[in-house]
Amino acid sequence: MSHVQYVDELVKEYLLFRGFSQTLRAFDNDLKAEKEKGFRVDKIVDQLMQYIYNYDLTSLRELWGHLDTRMFSRLESHFASGIRKLENAVLKMYLVNAAVNNKQDRIQEFFTKMAPELQGHSEWKEWFALPFVKNPEDNPIYSVHFSRQWQDTMLVSLHNFLATIFQCMPQPTLLTIDEDTNRLKRLQEENEVLKQRLSEPVKVETVSDVNPGPTPQYPPIMDDFYIIAQESPLMENPKTLKSLIRNIGGGSSPILSRKPVTNIKKQVDPEIAPTKRTNTKGRLNSLSKSDAVAKRSISCDSRLTSSRKRDSSIDTAFERKTKDKIDTGYILLSQEEYTEHKTSIIQCKSNASGSYVATGDADGIIKIWTPIPSPKTVATFTSTTANSNKAVTALDWISKNERYFLHGDNNGLIQLHDTRDCKTLWEIQNEGSRIVTLLCNPAESTFVCSLSDSNEGKLLLYDIKTKKLERTLPMEQNVTALCCTYNHNGQLLITGLSNGNILIHDLRRNEIIDNLSCHSSPVIDIELINDYTNICAQSEDGKLCQRSLNHTSKTIWETKVKIEKNAVHGKLFTFDQSGSHMLLCTQSGGNIYKMPPGMQGKVLELGGHKGTLCCDWSTANQSGTCITGGAEGKARVSTLLSP
Repeated sequence: MSHVQYVDELVKEYLLFRGFSQTLRAFDNDLKAEKEKGFRVDKIVDQLMQYIYNYDLTSLRELWGHLDTRMFSRLESHFASGIRKLENAVLKMYLVNAAVNNKQDRIQEFFTKMAPELQGHSEWKEWFALPFVKNPEDNPIYSVHFSRQWQDTMLVSLHNFLATIFQCMPQPTLLTIDEDTNRLKRLQEENEVLKQRLSEPVKVETVSDVNPGPTPQYPPIMDDFYIIAQESPLMENPKTLKSLIRNIGGGSSPILSRKPVTNIKKQVDPEIAPTKRTNTKGRLNSLSKSDAVAKRSISCDSRLTSSRKRDSSIDTAFERKTKDKIDTGYILLSQEEYTEHKTSIIQCKSNASGSYVATGDADGIIKIWTPIPSPKTVATFTSTTANSNKAVTALDWISKNERYFLHGDNNGLIQLHDTRDCKTLWEIQNEGSRIVTLLCNPAESTFVCSLSDSNEGKLLLYDIKTKKLERTLPMEQNVTALCCTYNHNGQLLITGLSNGNILIHDLRRNEIIDNLSCHSSPVIDIELINDYTNICAQSEDGKLCQRSLNHTSKTIWETKVKIEKNAVHGKLFTFDQSGSHMLLCTQSGGNIYKMPPGMQGKVLELGGHKGTLCCDWSTANQSGTCITGGAEGKARVSTLLSP
């Protein structure tokens, strides 16, 4: 982040050049009011200390809260305890400064404002007695915090922590221009050095007719075989070995659907083949200038070069053809069908290891089964709702224990099931409501549940162990949460609403930090892509789009897909582990697309359904497993060979 101020000046210069005076004034005002201080760590630490010295508790809390929302909440979950310790250290330094300067009123004000937040934490238990302790610097409980060593250590730790975050956080393109320019310049210099090396003439000893000199020493026969071993295409290009393995079985492979090899020769890359001919010609010409080189070696080298050129051309053509056919290399190994359900499969979800799949249908039947090597039922659960309309509308596995899973139905019933003992552990009944979606937190033993009734929707957070309602999350009025997803550490919840908007909740503060207007119809499916900075959402009218969470007004791409209308849906799309490919439900079955799907062709068409209502993609093992559930009551298991 060392170039932020430089880029700010460039932006000002550009605005002034374009005559955007009002924009320039607004930009200057924003720079003066920014809380990141141009991402300068020393300025941020100085600002925090200034608030401490001025006893400005409100501004101190606002600045820390801004840093927490903007940066700390995006870190991995295991950083949470360290962040909390740093925050507590900053607050304790505030109290120490007030105590040293005999500001008892500031200490009283601190505990009055902060008591609701701090009273539940054990490390603050003894600090509530600070206003009543005389000479706290001599008390063994507080004395270490009054020492200069502790204060200096805390400031250094805070400085290093912020510097590390700023160094590792993703940067916008404008800030990386200078770095990219330097990298390009360095690569150009390296290319020039390599070109000079290639242009240097090969030093070959010539034999004079007048003074022939000593008899030239020819290389032994074994050297030719040594050259062949060293310059083999398999050693030079490891991809050739992969292509050789794929070629086993002939040109009529049902997997790759390749055409005869005679057609492949026409697809040789024109930039590769001429280069090889030129290099070969130059090499032979340089060798022909020396009569001292053995004809045997020249002949062998010519055959070797010709063979390498031919093999590389075929290999290049095959790889290009294969890439056109299956893109990055996903190969459909096998497909099986699970036919134990009698009605439409609405929900399907694999556990974390991919060993079990849970599917729920419109009759309230939940099947637990193994997808590999062939589908086999392990357990069956039935919704206990007395009402006839008991379709399974929500289903998810417990994140920290693959033995348990939750399901919700059309009549407000939530149940926790044990797959090993085949029993239901507890249930929660919400009378007069319908469970729209539920999702388990990836880092904590909680789950979020969306309810819908005749009046309004609710978004509830439950504790799994105690089945108690922890709190109701804030929501817009007269809307229902139709889908949701967590970020990687479970601190943020992204929710799609019935009015087409997307909410982002900060669960630690129980507040909405952003409200995005994305669609004109209800958002029925939503998911974060692998880097957790982009979100993909699908609406009821079939609009599928990707948005950036860093630039919420920016739409990266959007397209239209056909979905089953007037049907209860589960997960309609999901991604592979890299986030580069999408499994999408279509009317004829699941299709795999390269991202973005609206601009790329289908990579694989899985098929097998008359209407696809849900899907899941498990990448826990080397062979990825795609599960699709159909309106006809069949689940299709497609095993893929990952690239």
